[in-house]
Amino acid sequence: MSEEMPIWRQAIKDEKHPLHRAAWTLFSKDFDVASAGSRLEAQKDDVVGFCTLLLDSRELYPESALGGGNAPVHAVQLLCMWKVEAAIPRLLQILDEESWETIIYGTTADYIEAFGPVVVEPLLEMATRKTGDQEQVAIAGTLADAAPGDPRVVSFIHKLFDSRKQDFEIIYMAETVLAGDPEGGVTWLESRLRTHKYSKDVHKKIEQNIASAKAGRF
Repeated sequence: MSEEMPIWRQAIKDEKHPLHRAAWTLFSKDFDVASAGSRLEAQKDDVVGFCTLLLDSRELYPESALGGGNAPVHAVQLLCMWKVEAAIPRLLQILDEESWETIIYGTTADYIEAFGPVVVEPLLEMATRKTGDQEQVAIAGTLADAAPGDPRVVSFIHKLFDSRKQDFEIIYMAETVLAGDPEGGVTWLESRLRTHKYSKDVHKKIEQNIASAKAGRF
């Protein structure tokens, strides 16, 4: 008995399939999330389910897969742009289980901030279980964009900044401090420059970022 064709493949092949347009949109190499959102709005509920199906189809993740591994990535973008709160647990699962180096991880980390403060607690909880430097820094960046000024976020990114040892990490976290602590980040970093020793390059870069923030260009 032959194996049943996956729904996503059925939708691509069958022009009469109700998800045919959604499939071609999400598998397209020319995907644009804003255009896709408008084009698929009329069948949003069905498309949300289809996006979840793509996220659960591990065979679509490799670059060698149909769509170059981008169909699940596009699904993440669309779910976040539509702010589908029911998808948050699945999106958090990606951040919890996928490697920080993958496209699906990076896209989810960038786009999940659209949900705002609702993702702060689960991301902070995740940070307690992630020991890798890259994962911690990635979570900080997502939190800074999702809920700038939130006391929980500010406390986390301040502590993470102070724990960084490599110059490039300190510079990145300084930018994260300014993004995540828009009211007090400048003063906090100025204090750190006075009381802590950093390399000449780090000191100069942080000063440049502070100047940009003061000028409203950050």
